[in-house]
Amino acid sequence: MEGSGSTDKSRWKIVPAVIWWTIWKERNSRNFDNKSSPLHKIKINCIITCCYWCSSEYIDDFVAIVDILGSL
Repeated sequence: MEGSGSTDKSRWKIVPAVIWWTIWKERNSRNFDNKSSPLHKIKINCIITCCYWCSSEYIDDFVAIVDILGSL
């Protein structure tokens, strides 16, 4: 059984991919659809994406995921 430190490290590994994916989608929306989102909505989209991507592994730990991304 992994300790909580290992779980935190594995969460952090996904955060850069989530951030870049969210930025990439925002970029495409601005360039191809002429739509832009305010910064707070981009952050929320990042949190939602992270929760979705992590849902199979961290299904009971959404609060910790939101805390991690909220600290960025």
